[in-house]
Amino acid sequence: MKALEGLKGVRSAHVSFREKLARVTYEKGVVTVEQMIEAVTRVGFRATLP
Repeated sequence: MKALEGLKGVRSAHVSFREKLARVTYEKGVVTVEQMIEAVTRVGFRATLP
């Protein structure tokens, strides 16, 4: 998902719309979970932690 991959500190983002799941590899201290949730929300999707 480009919204996640565009964030500094996100190394990879694999999204399954069918499973409603995203697996994200990121650098702690560079990007926060809150920033990632905000980026997903901004493009019209809902994001929560498991």
